[in-house]
Amino acid sequence: MNKEESQEDEIDLIALIKQLWLSRMITIKTTLGFLVLGVLVALSSPTVYTASSTFIPQSSSSGGSSSLSGVASLVGINLGGNVAGSEIPPSIYPRIMQSVSFKRELLAANISADKSSSKNLKKFLLEKNEGVNIVSIIKKYTINLPFTILAAIKGDSEKTANSSVNLLVISPEEEGLFKKIDGMLSLSVNTKEGFITLSCSSREASGAAYTVKAAQFILQKTVIDYKIKRAKELLSFNKRELALKKIEFDSLQNKLAIFKDGNLNIIDARFENELSRIESEFQIVNAVYQELNKQLEQSKLQVSKDTPIFSVINPVTIPNIRSAPKRSLIVLIYGFIGFVLSCGFVLLKNPLKNILKEIKA
Repeated sequence: MNKEESQEDEIDLIALIKQLWLSRMITIKTTLGFLVLGVLVALSSPTVYTASSTFIPQSSSSGGSSSLSGVASLVGINLGGNVAGSEIPPSIYPRIMQSVSFKRELLAANISADKSSSKNLKKFLLEKNEGVNIVSIIKKYTINLPFTILAAIKGDSEKTANSSVNLLVISPEEEGLFKKIDGMLSLSVNTKEGFITLSCSSREASGAAYTVKAAQFILQKTVIDYKIKRAKELLSFNKRELALKKIEFDSLQNKLAIFKDGNLNIIDARFENELSRIESEFQIVNAVYQELNKQLEQSKLQVSKDTPIFSVINPVTIPNIRSAPKRSLIVLIYGFIGFVLSCGFVLLKNPLKNILKEIKA
């Protein structure tokens, strides 16, 4: 039985190959047609440039902390970890890029090479949308005509609702721009090697490069602000307390000087008691004032210590070679699809005819 089944399989395989060979003109014509279609699609596909930058986030507190403590101890300051900065792992960076605040700041960033004529990303994206696209115009006023009329009716009410500045409200225009940013920007984190690659794809090479540069600056600034937030709050607190204590210190110092000048020739027990009381009060305020000075210097050093450092391995440059479309690959894919469809049609044509005849019978 096994030999007979194998012989039947061989006969079937030969029959299939023979059927394909007899209908080879259909396969050749279909494949050529798909190849021509692939060429048209490849030539009509927009050119895309990709700019990227690679950097390594390094926390300055991880290295050099012992040397900084040694230097601080020489001036009587103890950096024993009183302020612990919050660390953002690189795996959270994509979450930061998805935030509304990040995207709004990026839309307002200048991406123009000419410093005199500023052009932010929002203006750049809106200008791209203003390009003439016949297909989108036909679709807008045919298939999507009811939605176009509805959007025009709701336009005034939406503008009125969004006229008030509210950070919690995202306008439809902003939502569309945010989706474009998501399609343009990409961030990959290599946890093993410890580096981060930020890239942007756009139809304009310079626009892609300056968008990556702006996004990298905003991302690093956000991480730095979050990292040193507690240290900066403590620094501000110490500055306020020191300013208040300085007023009290100057007042007691002047009071002590005036009391001594007004009682130069008086030797009395009451004078000695009053002088001792003022001097004791002044010494306490002076000790607190000096301690606040130390804490202020400690807070300044802590801010510097907690500030992350980003080492740029591969700085962003304006690309000269397009990253897409891969025209040869598009043509090959269309040719392969045409070949597979034509072979399937040739092999299934006769069985389908037989099935239809049996159904009609």
